[in-house]
Amino acid sequence: MGQAIGWVDTPLAHAKWYVHWGYHRAEYGRTDLRLIAPGVDLTLHDIKATDMPSAFDPAVHLNPAAFTIPQFNARIGRKIRDGEVVPGATWVSAGWDHLKYKVPHTVHTASGYADSTLYDMSPFDWAWRDYNFEHSDGMNFIRIALERNFEFGRAARTRQTWDTANRKWRFGLQTATSVGTVLCATDVRWQGVRTKHYWSISGWGVSTSAGAWLQCGRFRVLGRFQAGWIQIGNGRFLASRDLSGETPVVEGAEAALLDASTSRHAMTFLERCITVAYMFGKKGTAGADERIRVGPSR
Repeated sequence: MGQAIGWVDTPLAHAKWYVHWGYHRAEYGRTDLRLIAPGVDLTLHDIKATDMPSAFDPAVHLNPAAFTIPQFNARIGRKIRDGEVVPGATWVSAGWDHLKYKVPHTVHTASGYADSTLYDMSPFDWAWRDYNFEHSDGMNFIRIALERNFEFGRAARTRQTWDTANRKWRFGLQTATSVGTVLCATDVRWQGVRTKHYWSISGWGVSTSAGAWLQCGRFRVLGRFQAGWIQIGNGRFLASRDLSGETPVVEGAEAALLDASTSRHAMTFLERCITVAYMFGKKGTAGADERIRVGPSR
């Protein structure tokens, strides 16, 4: 008998949806931080902020009640198109990056005024006992992304020798662009008094990313770099009351002025993360790229 053309179903790994979870480290570009409150309009110049990573601790990272404390990445995505010319797929996803941001305790250069003291590019001792500014409960970048996967291992849309029967192992690259809002929970200490804020919509951000992935069955591991810009134009500073219970409660007109205080800063950022995704959804139908050639019968 002559050769025949046979077909196999689209592999299980060709899912329609994914969910992923992982952790990251972040770096921030230099920026100016402006603090505005009653009697205060102070700008700290050329700040090099840091992130606030957590060392791996099973009691935290593997604890359902605490695993969201470290700097995490969480997303859900939906495939919207398969690659027709270049193997891979286009996805749209939504989720958030739980970034953290801290102003270092050192002597900064300041301009403006604070409590009748004028600063003209003058040194300002940002000592930890008296001053602190951090988005420690999150500078959450909640973003929508358009992602494109590029899959290797197929040439001319036919099977390659490295494929298993159901193409269990796969690998490739991913690029993405994102836009979203920034939700901050800011912890401040000003002249020794702490003010811990609730989450609030504080700004916006954009980013682009690139990474490589390896998939086995329905599980995919992705290593990725993400670079972008975050603009905080309506951050929190002082308040009439707070979550810590350390701020003296203030009422009336003075409270309104304190609650109107703001912090403003903008920065570039670079994020390095590793995430694990689970792919799920319908398998789809047989496709030309899954064509196999059956040898002669004997």
